Amino acid sequence: MTTLFYLIIYDLPDSKPANKRRNRLHKLLSGYGKWTQYSVFECFLTAVQFSKLQTQIEKLIKSDEDSIRIYVLDAGAVKRTITYGSEKPRQEGAIIL
Repeated sequence: MTTLFYLIIYDLPDSKPANKRRNRLHKLLSGYGKWTQYSVFECFLTAVQFSKLQTQIEKLIKSDEDSIRIYVLDAGAVKRTITYGSEKPRQEGAIIL
């Protein structure tokens, strides 16, 4: 089963309803990958896992207020990642959802 590396970055407004969505989004993404910076997750996912995640994100966010960017990278891009102050992205065992 092939996995790809997904860099997921989000920005939600500073309001009470958006804070609730942000917390739910953070919890959702924590089930798929590693929280590496304030609004950034690194995820190694199969196509099926990514499709499921996309559906869940689309149900959760308000597209007129929230901004989520997902960068899809192959293994070569992950190997060329330059990091300062933390470890490089790496796949940690199996992901069970």
